[in-house]
Amino acid sequence: MENQLAIQLLNELSVAGRRGTTFPVDSRLPADPLSALIPDEHRAEKSLDLPELTEGDIVRHFVGLSRRNMSVDTHFYPLGSCTMKYNPKRHERWAGLSGLIDVHPYAEAEEIQGLLGVLYEMQEMLGEIAGLPGVSLHPAAGAHGEFAALLTADAYFKSRGENRTKIIFPASAHGTNPASASMAGFQCVQLKPSETGFVNLEDLAAHLDESVAVFMVTNPNTIGLFESEIGQISKMLHDVGGLVYIDGANMNAILGKTRPGDFGGDMMHYNVHKTFTGPHGAGGPGAGPIAVRDFLSDFLPGPVIRKTVDASGNDFYRLEQPPRSVGQLRSFLGNIGILLRGYFYIRTLGGKGLREVSEHAVLNANYLLSQLKDVLDIP
Repeated sequence: MENQLAIQLLNELSVAGRRGTTFPVDSRLPADPLSALIPDEHRAEKSLDLPELTEGDIVRHFVGLSRRNMSVDTHFYPLGSCTMKYNPKRHERWAGLSGLIDVHPYAEAEEIQGLLGVLYEMQEMLGEIAGLPGVSLHPAAGAHGEFAALLTADAYFKSRGENRTKIIFPASAHGTNPASASMAGFQCVQLKPSETGFVNLEDLAAHLDESVAVFMVTNPNTIGLFESEIGQISKMLHDVGGLVYIDGANMNAILGKTRPGDFGGDMMHYNVHKTFTGPHGAGGPGAGPIAVRDFLSDFLPGPVIRKTVDASGNDFYRLEQPPRSVGQLRSFLGNIGILLRGYFYIRTLGGKGLREVSEHAVLNANYLLSQLKDVLDIP
């Protein structure tokens, strides 16, 4: 039976005289009518058209609406290349602890050592997973991470007196790659597609010269193939002084199996809201930390978190702008609520658990592929 309470508007469900709550008589309150207590000039001329409903009416309405939703708690939930993960409920509870969510954004570092310690550990874990030690948690989402990383690359090249103007990306690239490159002031060059679904190496070689700043590639790529020549691709870029950017959109397939830094990547962004279970309904919010090689760390957007020792010999965490930072690209420290959920996810699973996540993800993807091979054109 269709739940009409989940279809009708609250105003349509309204019945004159219904009340959601009543207030007890309190002798301490004045008995005069409201009109005698509030002057005419401060009162509305007519009543607001608000629905008159019981508490039960309202509960049934919103629970009914929730049951009509397609969500990660009720369905397999794909969104383009972003397959939403289940968000563990205990991580939601931990991320809502008062000591984490009630922190004032202008609090001094001395007052938020617990939170800064957690974020420092998140930096370290993301650097280890990527094989790229320089990490900034600052960017707000994936495309923002791309933009931040490209600004970082631009600052690095300018510090060397190099005027590199081009960003190259394959035909299978996410649409955010050329958008981020354009916003960062670069010329965009798209490679011709290949019949195999991999990067077109011949076309890449034809575009490589000392004007190329960065090659942006997703690995595994958008059609689910691991770029088997990624080592050769990285060497080709490095031979002309360029950098390799790994779009972390599909990191879920390689956690603990291989690392972007190990196959030649110089910089990357994570989608914490995809790979590490930040809630991702309605398109956000997200978090897009970036990880880079040591020689790029000085140019990262800040603030970043550094671990030091105080006068008593205890660990002390402080906020720091890298010496040649591209600056602050958003307010405060990043999307902390999403970063915390990612932190709890990584700590819960550990290295072995993250590897198993990728093993199961690839197995599931291949199962789906086997079921769709007769209706899809598969490279």
